Amino acid sequence: MTTLFVERMAVETDGSGEAVLMIHGLGGTSNVWTPVLPAMGRHRTIRPDLPGSGRSHRVEGPLSIERFVHAMQRVCATLGLERVHVAAHSLGTIVAFHLAVATPRLVRSLVLFGPVLCPPDSARPAIRARGEKARAEGDAGMQAIADALVQGAISTETRTRRPVAVAAVRELVMRQCPDGYARSCEALRCWSPATRTRSPPRRRCGRSASASGGRG
Repeated sequence: MTTLFVERMAVETDGSGEAVLMIHGLGGTSNVWTPVLPAMGRHRTIRPDLPGSGRSHRVEGPLSIERFVHAMQRVCATLGLERVHVAAHSLGTIVAFHLAVATPRLVRSLVLFGPVLCPPDSARPAIRARGEKARAEGDAGMQAIADALVQGAISTETRTRRPVAVAAVRELVMRQCPDGYARSCEALRCWSPATRTRSPPRRRCGRSASASGGRG
């Protein structure tokens, strides 16, 4: 496993074979993909921390979906990747959709977990509130956000029977830079594409590939 920095973005790479770009969601890092890596043994995985998230260094200016898309394009260009499968979760699926539309020759297929094209209007106030809490309260606010996500986004069965998964979710969120998390919330909350884009191609990635729904 190798970690490098592409324009201040932390990027983990591992393995060999067809490339799979793995894009995490809001409050995530490259580590969210760790549980599925054993299934990726015949592929080269590229797992960036999006700007404002995880180990990626602070970047100036507002974050946006367009900026995330451009960041993924730069990662692929820097690593010399001409064709990639893209796996994405939650906010990352929005980035993946628009990466596929912007550069269809780059994206071979999409594997999406909790796919959305934009957040529903009913969810935007809560996203804004999370961002404001992170910015106003710093680390204490991130802890409160993490605990609220555990209660609201993780099933009772998981909370009861899989304490390690609960701990992992809390750690992912609590280790985020509060300012970066707040700006990522704004990027998600403000995203409202004027037009629906055509669906990008979906093909098989290795033995299996699918679009999977779920909470982001």
